[in-house]
Amino acid sequence: MFARIYMACMIQTQFVGVSFILMQLKMINSQLGHIALASSLVNELLRLAFGLMSGFLYTFNVSERAGVQTIIFSLIFLVLILTLMKRLMLVVVRITPEGQPVKEIYATVTVATVFLISTWGDSIGLNYLVGPLILGLVLPARSPLAEILIAKFDTIVSGFLLPLMAMLYASKVDLWQIMKEFESLLIFKISLIGFTMKVAATFFLAKFCKIPTRHAVALALILNAKGINELGTLGSYSTFRDIHSTSGIFLIFLLQALQPLVKMLYHPAEHYLSYKKMSVEHASGDAEFKILTCAYRQEDAVAAIKLLEYSNPTQESPLSVHGLCLEELVSSFTPLLINHQLGQKNSSSKGSRSQPIVDIFRYLKSEHKKSVQVQVFTAISPLKQMHEDICWLSFNKSCSLIVLPFHKKWNSKGKMVSNNNDLRNLNIKVLELAPCSVGILIDRTRTHGLSSIFNTSATYRVATIFVGGPDDREALAYALRMARSPEVHLTVVRFIGHDDHAHQRWQFMIDEDLMRRLRSEMSGGTNINYIEKKVRDGSDTSSTIKSMVGDLDLIMVGRSSHGTDSEALSGLSEWTDLPELGPIGDLLASEDTTCPVSVLVVQQQIRKESPKIAWKFW
Repeated sequence: MFARIYMACMIQTQFVGVSFILMQLKMINSQLGHIALASSLVNELLRLAFGLMSGFLYTFNVSERAGVQTIIFSLIFLVLILTLMKRLMLVVVRITPEGQPVKEIYATVTVATVFLISTWGDSIGLNYLVGPLILGLVLPARSPLAEILIAKFDTIVSGFLLPLMAMLYASKVDLWQIMKEFESLLIFKISLIGFTMKVAATFFLAKFCKIPTRHAVALALILNAKGINELGTLGSYSTFRDIHSTSGIFLIFLLQALQPLVKMLYHPAEHYLSYKKMSVEHASGDAEFKILTCAYRQEDAVAAIKLLEYSNPTQESPLSVHGLCLEELVSSFTPLLINHQLGQKNSSSKGSRSQPIVDIFRYLKSEHKKSVQVQVFTAISPLKQMHEDICWLSFNKSCSLIVLPFHKKWNSKGKMVSNNNDLRNLNIKVLELAPCSVGILIDRTRTHGLSSIFNTSATYRVATIFVGGPDDREALAYALRMARSPEVHLTVVRFIGHDDHAHQRWQFMIDEDLMRRLRSEMSGGTNINYIEKKVRDGSDTSSTIKSMVGDLDLIMVGRSSHGTDSEALSGLSEWTDLPELGPIGDLLASEDTTCPVSVLVVQQQIRKESPKIAWKFW
């Protein structure tokens, strides 16, 4: 009996184990992670179905009456869970006020119900995990009930009990005894051979599906990785008195050492490396302008919609907007990327924070039916890995610009009310890995909520700060597109230091080419002003910018203007608190700026080489 359990732990693939390992490797919402999750889930369902059928057939062979009773009781068991238990949990979710946690009594009763269902299922001949599994599947994901269950038990289980169990089992392993009696460890050797054969089979199947070699090796290691589940199963049936028990524990610890190899073989950013110029500056003026707009809150979507409405969408140069609602994964191991065009819905959509954001993006489509195309998605994943969804979607949709919300928020009185460091780290990762240009939108408008969408003024006053360099050119190129709309009044302020032309001569030549395009646009319209300021250092630049912000609705700046060696920025970089915004963006986002002006900090696409992989011979 123990030998069967021993070898089963070595060769089986468990969905929960794969999910846990992918979370540890921070690959759960990568392309390879999605393949691994789907494969392990199908395997788990087939294994469960095969186990149930085998149990029924065995019962029938023993006694036909007992087999019929088992089937009847199992059907009653499933029907009660899928109807009564599901309805009761939905009632608990429905009576809980939006934004409020579920009462403690409901969480306690739910936990007690899990134990009762597990005992009941075991008593009628089912596996003791079948009942809790089905109950977990019918529990609405990301609902208040699911969140409180995770909050109550995840910390104590993952942070205390599981490490304690691993330490207990590790203390039972006598490595010297295993080495001394290695010749007699037949089960150990057979299990290791079986594990190796399963890894090889997974690899060749992945190669048959035309997965690259390195990725196929990484996928094989992920699907065959051993973790805390196998350790607990083997430990439950071990006596720790014989060498076979301790050798199984040692083998699981040994196979866990293979997990770091996955990060050496696979880098998620490989999937969205762009070898084309995907930026606003290099986009054709009469082509479809594709933007990925991300929103974490309703206010983010409102601010982005206002920017998009003034981006001059026309039938000749339409706007293709891909709205992405960012929702943190807190009560599940399975990340989701929901495509609302395909009719996909969040399982808790009635109370979902993303639904108002989806409605705001759809409002944009309804207002500009002929000139704007809108597709809305919802990314539900851990914030630390959410940049994978953003970068992949922008690459897949060939977007020229990603618009991200700033991590700080202000109220109608100009007082900062929130500062989300997780969102800031997300923005930094997107800036590092994005396959196209990136803009961070700092919303400091005093009117919040849906009413601000309808309160549109006849003139939208925009200014672009230009010092030089690719990021400043990207900001100016976007501003020039907006200036084609008669509702936009654009002011371009160019700061020139005394010796700036001596540095970065090639960049200066490209800057001048864009300046000629600016003068050409000015000759065809009266809504563009050009101002040239000669400054000595960053303090002159800072005072000039502060004097003009009060009369503007939006300021567009580049993240790194010409490099910080420009005289116009000298001294500013030394006082930068938010380097992801650059010196001018940091100045405009500081607490010293109290005017209700929005700021868009733009970084032009950074052309990257393939990520460095430890083993290049594949």
